[in-house]
Amino acid sequence: MPGHRIFIILENPKERMAYVGLFEDLGFLVDAVPDGTTALEYLVENKPDIVIADDTTPGFPAIEFLKTIADTQLDCKTIIITPEPVVDYAVNLMRHGAMDYLVKPVDLRQLELSARRALLSKIVDVPQEEKRVRNQNKQATIITQDPGMLNLLKLASRVADSSASILIQGESGTGKELFAKYLHEKSRRHAGPFVAINCAALPENLLESELFGHEKGAFTGAISRKLGKFELASQGTLFLDEITEMQFHLQAKLLRVIQERVVDRVGGTEPVEVDVRVIATTNRNAMEAVESGSFRKDLYYRLNTIPLVIPPLRDRIGDLLLLCDFFIKKYCKIDGRDVKGMTNQTIAFLSAHPFSGNVRELENIIHRSVLLADSEFITPKDLLLDGVDFQADLPEESAEQGSLDLSTGSLREMEQKMIFQTLDQTEGNRTHAAKILGISVRTLRNKLNEYKESL
Repeated sequence: MPGHRIFIILENPKERMAYVGLFEDLGFLVDAVPDGTTALEYLVENKPDIVIADDTTPGFPAIEFLKTIADTQLDCKTIIITPEPVVDYAVNLMRHGAMDYLVKPVDLRQLELSARRALLSKIVDVPQEEKRVRNQNKQATIITQDPGMLNLLKLASRVADSSASILIQGESGTGKELFAKYLHEKSRRHAGPFVAINCAALPENLLESELFGHEKGAFTGAISRKLGKFELASQGTLFLDEITEMQFHLQAKLLRVIQERVVDRVGGTEPVEVDVRVIATTNRNAMEAVESGSFRKDLYYRLNTIPLVIPPLRDRIGDLLLLCDFFIKKYCKIDGRDVKGMTNQTIAFLSAHPFSGNVRELENIIHRSVLLADSEFITPKDLLLDGVDFQADLPEESAEQGSLDLSTGSLREMEQKMIFQTLDQTEGNRTHAAKILGISVRTLRNKLNEYKESL
């Protein structure tokens, strides 16, 4: 994001300042105006990457503005903010080129995600050769020591170079897209583009155009031919996120493309051949979706040639320290912080946390904690976990007495230190210690026996 330019058109001064602050903190070059009278002049002179505009701003007719951007072929993505969730109006906005629309009141996190998606879509639009270079420089990093995850990675490596479609299932936040990128990078298609689309993010009529493309004049607002994601992913990988949310009639068209390797653009008269490997994901149980009648059985079996099911974080708690270490180092580097590790109480709280948002939730927690920590070690109060009384759950400790330095020592040493410190806190109560650590009493007993044998 650093260096990208964003232009905000918004009358309300308080909201405008909040948006400017958000994107400046993210590294954008930001300009903002309270009305739309000089907006087009600014666009031509400064060529921003993204425009965020409130359609109630004086002097800003949204549809006309979008038409002008299309007519002048300005390379910017537009996000429209509107006070009313009117579906027809939203569809009209997106048909005329809006990248996204948000309904007031706008959550700043949602706005940030929308801007990130807009930048990613600009990457998809770059020339093919530049796109290939960018893909070569990307690395999918999967952090794990869990036996089940390691077996999953071995399976992924074995099938990565095949042409078979792959269905990845798992809860939100488990890393399904990361697995998809891993498969792409391990395949013979790694030099080609990796193109992603969220099937749940667009209404049915827009999703069809996004996937298969459209011809000029195919519908109102189709002012030029548009290549769909299948064509943009030529000789690469198409990533279909949340595939089970796709409308039923579109599933039949998708099945035909996968089977026949041709697409029919909306409004087109001739099929277009495509050479694409499809990787799909869902956070639902796909077979249950088939049995409920919301997902086609034939499409399920076509996609599920190679099934991969990613376990939730709570089922691979042994990865917790490894992931914490990775995220602490990552965000210390990004934000210029000097955090070495976490106190033992902090590890205990995290071990007992359910992590309904999985690895994505853990990453957010660690990022926040790195920013809030006022010492070398993250303490429980730095976590800001909802509904947790840090003062009541565990006795006080100093950073020196109960800290776990993740910057030094082997993973086995860190694990051993964490177990012994937790046993000290529980005065030797193995049942309580195992609960805090998120492991069974039997596992704890086996670990202790291992440590005795190594003495």
